[in-house]
Amino acid sequence: MKELSIVLDELVRDAPLQKASWSDVVARSGRSRRKPIFIALVAALLLGLTGTAVGLGVTFLGQQKEFHAANPHDPHRIGPLVEVTSGEDWALIAWRSDVGICLDFAIPGNSPFACGFPVRGAPPELHPSGAGPPTHAIASFYIGGGLAGGDDKSTLIGVTVPEVAKVVVELRDGGSVEAPLYDAPDELGVDLRFFIVRVWLPADTGGPSGSPILSYDAYDRDGNLIERFRE
Repeated sequence: MKELSIVLDELVRDAPLQKASWSDVVARSGRSRRKPIFIALVAALLLGLTGTAVGLGVTFLGQQKEFHAANPHDPHRIGPLVEVTSGEDWALIAWRSDVGICLDFAIPGNSPFACGFPVRGAPPELHPSGAGPPTHAIASFYIGGGLAGGDDKSTLIGVTVPEVAKVVVELRDGGSVEAPLYDAPDELGVDLRFFIVRVWLPADTGGPSGSPILSYDAYDRDGNLIERFRE
């Protein structure tokens, strides 16, 4: 148990002391449901019961089930949690909810997640606001570095329609990063693609969103720009 205590201390070293609920986020957002609504979860205390996702045999899928089950105000899950892709100490997990497609960026003991990406074909087709079906070809979520238990890389996750063949992330400092694309696993029952980029990015350069991202550019197979999405 001494080793587990050391792991827990490391995971919660920089973590927030309070965890927001989904209802709090919705109440504060003031946004239309056509735009994504985001929440960051910190549940390191659960590790005392389940073990870490990489060290004691608990998978990231198991960790995420525990996290969302412990938060009744999170969006209602419809269908399974499905791993899209993963690295040595992280996983991108997708699931359908009553507010649309959700993506979890899971690391041991922590998991920011985003729901309600306003992309065509990402259910629900009619949002509770009555604003109509989503119209974008691409939508994204930026996670800054410094996540507790992480490696200080920034993480960019997002959703596109299937005709998008390439996503280029334009940075405010003039640089750019190409994002690998992954088809939605069959278990999700949607015709979408997902992307994730993990990279060290410069600090805030004064953009209105407080992030170094200028835009996410979606291209078709012929190299034509389909949409330039700004957070």
